[in-house]
Amino acid sequence: MLQRLVLVCALASALCAAAAAPGGGEALAVVNGASIYAGDLKIDGELIALERQAYELRKQALDAAIADRLLRSEAARRGVSLQALLDAEVNFHVDDASDAEVEAFYEQQRTRIRQPLDEVRSQIADLLKDGRYRAVRQAYVRKLRAAADVKIALDPPRLPVDLSRAPKRGPENAPVTIVEFSDFQCSFCRRVQPTLAALQRRYGGKLRWSFKDLPLVSIHPAARKAAEAARCAGEQGKFWQYREALFQNTKISDDLHDLLSAKLELDRQVFQTCLDSGKFKPLVDADTAEAQAFGISGTPAFMINGILVSGAQPLDVFTALIDRELELASATGR
Repeated sequence: MLQRLVLVCALASALCAAAAAPGGGEALAVVNGASIYAGDLKIDGELIALERQAYELRKQALDAAIADRLLRSEAARRGVSLQALLDAEVNFHVDDASDAEVEAFYEQQRTRIRQPLDEVRSQIADLLKDGRYRAVRQAYVRKLRAAADVKIALDPPRLPVDLSRAPKRGPENAPVTIVEFSDFQCSFCRRVQPTLAALQRRYGGKLRWSFKDLPLVSIHPAARKAAEAARCAGEQGKFWQYREALFQNTKISDDLHDLLSAKLELDRQVFQTCLDSGKFKPLVDADTAEAQAFGISGTPAFMINGILVSGAQPLDVFTALIDRELELASATGR
């Protein structure tokens, strides 16, 4: 684990630094007198993914070290051994798996196990009990952590998103900026909208919102046109209303754009001319290219002050990161 962490961190730091260096750093090869630099390799997305992997490995190791420190400190405070503490607070609350639970698990996994139940019964029972142990231990560590003074200095990789032409809303001086890369035909993008609305209600003017298009046209053929339509509505000051209306519909079509332009009281001739011209196709394509350069291949994806969050994550994933960013902003005065 440690050797892998050191290797990944070294590779990520060295490669990302070389790719970002002016002129691409030192030449990696010379072909007939012409130099090839790290920046010519077009692997920014892979390097960013490698840097994120290094961060995740660091974070996992740090979380484990924090948990161990908290448990040992609590054991010392009580005047007991670490094992005695774990026995009282964790093992005591972990029950053995019942026969019914073992059999239910076996039935769910029968096609993967491919052995008679009697031959794997004890292994399944141990597996279920181990899962319970880890869940109870994690809950206890969270309790200790909440009561302790824990300050995290490890910072996730932050990506420099270009927001110069992205739709924005919220105070310009908000301490937290959320950028959404989305696809109007994506069911997961639609599913996360209530979570985003909850964030708006919870944090209000502490958040600045931006939107970037990532239509996955190979599986969502109407997504690019929908992205262009929202931009055309934005020309009339109604991007965010059009965006919301699109996500409220499960079927995107040309007829829907007609209906929405009328519903939102757009100048329909101006809107249709804009949409037919393909005026915003280059901008939508530029957003897509930027996402690909960041290694983003699926939707939705979010940047919270440049920190990548992939997928339709639950509310607590967003709030944990936003709260930390607000704490940093308060501490640094930014």
